[in-house]
Amino acid sequence: MSEVTTRDTEVQRKDVPDSTRIRIWAKAAGRCVLCATYLLDGADSFWHAIPVGQIAHIVGAGSGKNAPRGESDLDANARAFEENLLLLCYSCHKRIDDKVYRDKYTVEFLTQKKQLHERRVREVTDFAILRPTSVVTVSADIRGTAAPISLSQVAEALRPEGYTGMGDDTRNGAFTLHLPGDSNDGWAWDAHRTELDRLTARVAEAVTAGDIETISVFALAPIPSLVYLGSKLDDKTETRLFRRKRVDDVTAWTWDDGIQTPKFNVTLISSPTPANEATVIVELTSPVKESRLPSGLVSLPRIVISPIGQMPHPELISTRAALEEFGRAWREALAQIENDLPGIRTLHLIASVPAPAAIAIGRYRMRTAQPTMVVYQLTVEGYEAAMEVTE
Repeated sequence: MSEVTTRDTEVQRKDVPDSTRIRIWAKAAGRCVLCATYLLDGADSFWHAIPVGQIAHIVGAGSGKNAPRGESDLDANARAFEENLLLLCYSCHKRIDDKVYRDKYTVEFLTQKKQLHERRVREVTDFAILRPTSVVTVSADIRGTAAPISLSQVAEALRPEGYTGMGDDTRNGAFTLHLPGDSNDGWAWDAHRTELDRLTARVAEAVTAGDIETISVFALAPIPSLVYLGSKLDDKTETRLFRRKRVDDVTAWTWDDGIQTPKFNVTLISSPTPANEATVIVELTSPVKESRLPSGLVSLPRIVISPIGQMPHPELISTRAALEEFGRAWREALAQIENDLPGIRTLHLIASVPAPAAIAIGRYRMRTAQPTMVVYQLTVEGYEAAMEVTE
């Protein structure tokens, strides 16, 4: 009997060609695919900087029992192809190959991350298409908790809109403001007004000088402050508003893609007695409870804006089209007040709305031509007057 020789079918590591390495680095823009760390000029060696990125395999370079993600039908040549390689920093490379995390960093997960990263690089470096925009970020402590606005989230929201930010806080680059205090502090509203006046004055100066073509607004603050912010923004400058979703990932400020756009009722409820004041109730994120209204507002003429055919809910304004439709309804309400209630001099605004809708309310009010607005804030005792919009 002759001895049968056992054939070794284990895939052995194959070197990655330099041409492929260059393509991997270029398509990743020199950044780690997983954590976005910049990998060029990462370490100095006497007279020059040394790149610190590492080329990693999606399907393992070999198929031994200890090879991470090594079980595959790909042969050695295919495992060294560009499609199976990605650029990582040292920490991420070590982590994806660690036995503890192999169930998390699967072939499918790493392939998706590589494709997403490289697509973003192509889009954000297409400077012939992306338009520069000046970014305005306004944040505040809400119910005692800070509401930060991440610059990476801002960049991700701008990209599908066809914009790119213009850089740091400068005359035409970015305008950043964190409002002081908390809405429960009595002094906070005056402080918010002062800080917002300063911010919008800087923006207006840059607009007048021709340094700004478009403005992109990312704001998360109490509703009265947001309405006031909107009233101070130039309505002749192209302005894009963004909303914060209830997620914490990089897409937190991107608008959803939706087919159905809500429609809104504008209902006028007259008062039996003449009045020079009226109450405006806007119900988008939740219904406004009658019991929480100040007693002095109950008997006034009332204008109510609410969605048709559905209850108000937090995701009602989830698309840009929905925001535009609400803007149309708000302008219709203002026109109806002007036509049917010509004696009104003050509007008491009770609004349960998301941030971009609050800003739109302020922007679409015609300065000097339409009534003063008193904007209310919801407290544990009910709605209380917080800020006036008079200009």
